[in-house]
Amino acid sequence: MAGHSHWSQVKHKKAQTDAKRSQIISKLIRAIVVALREGNNPETNPKLRSAIERAKKFQVPLENIEKIIKKSEAQENKLEEVIYEAYLDEVQLIIKAITDNRNRTLGELRHLLNNYGGRLAEPGSAIWNFQEKGIIVVDKNDENKILELSDYFEDLEEKNGDILLITSVEKMSPLKKILEERAINIKDSYLELKPINSLQNLDKNKEEKLNKLIEDILSLDDVEEVFTNV
Repeated sequence: MAGHSHWSQVKHKKAQTDAKRSQIISKLIRAIVVALREGNNPETNPKLRSAIERAKKFQVPLENIEKIIKKSEAQENKLEEVIYEAYLDEVQLIIKAITDNRNRTLGELRHLLNNYGGRLAEPGSAIWNFQEKGIIVVDKNDENKILELSDYFEDLEEKNGDILLITSVEKMSPLKKILEERAINIKDSYLELKPINSLQNLDKNKEEKLNKLIEDILSLDDVEEVFTNV
């Protein structure tokens, strides 16, 4: 199933070739640059903290990240984050892009969506169904320890042998500190747009079509992430 967040699935798959790895590293760096506009302190800027953690997990050297931060502080750049909303039949797609040319990105997305019978949507027509949440991934073996901390997160999901803790963006950092104090291994953490109302039981043909579309969208240099209501 396409799922709500496609970062975890795609980052490993695309790293199989040097070219794809280079593309992902470029995207990670641009995410840091854009996040810096909301403050250069990761402790008070969840977007920056998430971008740096992803870069580290993809083995971008810390010294490179520090250079990016210093360079961004010293220079003005034209990169901007843009959110596009789209539909593929009844499926809602939220597409996050970082671009220096909106017209180019818009044209590429429109072309891809048309090829699959999808369409770009008016601003606000799909995003209303999504909320930004913090996701912390821990091992299922720590389930008993996790249940003792139920007051610190909103919900949890099981996926691929892991437990995903869902919390507000503001409570994400405090929750991670509590988990670390309890010696609970954090396998991953990231920000995600989660649907309020989800589609269930998408038929196999539509599921395959959606997955192929998402893969093609993520292959675009400007696109960072894709979220759906499936």
